[in-house]
Amino acid sequence: MTTYLEHYYAQKAETDRRIADDTERYRKSDFTVKLTDRTGKPVAARAKITQKKHDFKFGCNIFMLDQFPDEAHNRIYREKFPELFNYAVVPFYWSDYEVEEGKPRVGLDAPNVYRRPAPELVLQYAAENGIDTKGHCLMWQQFMPEWLSEDKEQNMRFLERRITQIAGEYGARIRDFDVVNETLARKPQREYEKKIPYDCTNRTFAYTDGVMPDNRLFINETTGNTWINFAKENSAYYLQIENLLMKGRRIDAIGLQYHIFEKPENWEAKKDRFTNPAHLFEVLDYYAHFERPVHVSEITVPAYADMAGSPELQAEVTELLYRLWFSHPCVEAIVWWNLVDGTAAYAPLGSEEGENYYHGGLLNYDMSEKPVYRALDRLINHEWKTEIDTTIDGVYSFRGFHGEYALTLELPDGTTVERSFSLLRDGAREIEVVI
Repeated sequence: MTTYLEHYYAQKAETDRRIADDTERYRKSDFTVKLTDRTGKPVAARAKITQKKHDFKFGCNIFMLDQFPDEAHNRIYREKFPELFNYAVVPFYWSDYEVEEGKPRVGLDAPNVYRRPAPELVLQYAAENGIDTKGHCLMWQQFMPEWLSEDKEQNMRFLERRITQIAGEYGARIRDFDVVNETLARKPQREYEKKIPYDCTNRTFAYTDGVMPDNRLFINETTGNTWINFAKENSAYYLQIENLLMKGRRIDAIGLQYHIFEKPENWEAKKDRFTNPAHLFEVLDYYAHFERPVHVSEITVPAYADMAGSPELQAEVTELLYRLWFSHPCVEAIVWWNLVDGTAAYAPLGSEEGENYYHGGLLNYDMSEKPVYRALDRLINHEWKTEIDTTIDGVYSFRGFHGEYALTLELPDGTTVERSFSLLRDGAREIEVVI
C-alpha cells in the first residue's frame, strides 16, 4: 500500500464489489451452442470455445510506428502493439499533416514527421493486425500550421477544406474522429487565439457532421477539465457538451483524458481526484447522463525515475484504473497514450525532457516490459478473455466476455468442424451448428 492509493484501500470492499458486479453485468453475456445432425438430433463433440478479439476497445496512440532510428526498436514496437491493443489513435495534427498549404501527407511515400507516421502507413498496419482506428484530431488550436493567415474567416475556410479532404481520403476507412481537442484550454492571450473565430468549436462540429455523416464524431478534453476540476453538472466540460447538443450539434462519443502530469508531491496533493474510486465513479456516472459512449482517451500514469518502487506503483495504480473503467457501463474504450518510455511529446527521442520525465510508457526505452505491461497483459489477454475446453452433448451454455469467438469441434469420427460467432451485449445469444 502507498499513500497514493489510500482512498482505494479505505474503500476497497465496496469498490471491489462494484467492479466485480458491474464487470459481470456489463462485460459478459450468456451464450448457447447447439449441435445437431441434419434431422435435428443432438450431436456430441469435444469443443474449444476461444475468444479471439475483444469487443471492448483497448487502445494506444500509434505515433511511434516505424519512427525509431533502428530496425530492432521498430520491429519490437510492431510486435508488441497488437499484443495488448485492438484500437489505435492515428495522428492528424494539422501543422504536421499539412506542413505545406494544400499538400497533405497522404500515401505510403508521404514525408516523415517524428511521432506522426503517415495515416496510410498506420491503416496498412492496422488492417494487417485487425486493429480499429480513430483519427486525432481535426481541430486543435495548439497545432495549427504556420502558413495560416491573419484572417480568422479565411482560416475557417482552410479548416473546412482540410476536413473535406480528410473525409474524402479516410472517412470510409476510419470510423472514429476527434473533431476537436482540448478546446477549453483556449486562452485569449495565446497567439493561436488570433487565428480562429470564437465559435470555432460549434462550427467545426456542424461542418464535420455534413461531410462525415457516417462517421462517429468525438469531443476530447484535458484531465484538468474532466477528472480534476469536476463540479458535477456545473463542470465546464459538461456544460460545453450540453451547450453543443442544445445547438443541435452531433456528438457521438465523449473523450476524458487522464494524464498524471504531476511531480510526486503534486500527485499526492491531488490523490482525492486521481486515485479516489468514489470520485472516479462519480465522474463517469455524470457523463453517462449524456447516453453516449465514453472513452478514457489518453492515459499517462508515471513511473518516476528517482522514486523507489515507482514502476510497481505505476502497475498497481494502472490495474485499479483499468478494472474500474472496464467495469463501468458507459465506458467503451481505454486508451493508453505512449507505449514506450522516451517517446512522449515535447521532447527529443530517448531523453528525460518534456513529458518523458514521467516515464509513462508500458515498455522501457530498450523495449523491455515494465511491470505495468505485464499487469495489462494479464488483464486483457487472460483474466478478461474467455477460453473453454469442454464436451458438448447437443447443447452447451456458457457466460463469456463480449467479443469475437472461434468454435472448434472434434467429432467422434475424427473430423473437425470450425465456426466463428460474435458474443455482444446486444447481439445474438446462440449459434446452431448442423453437422
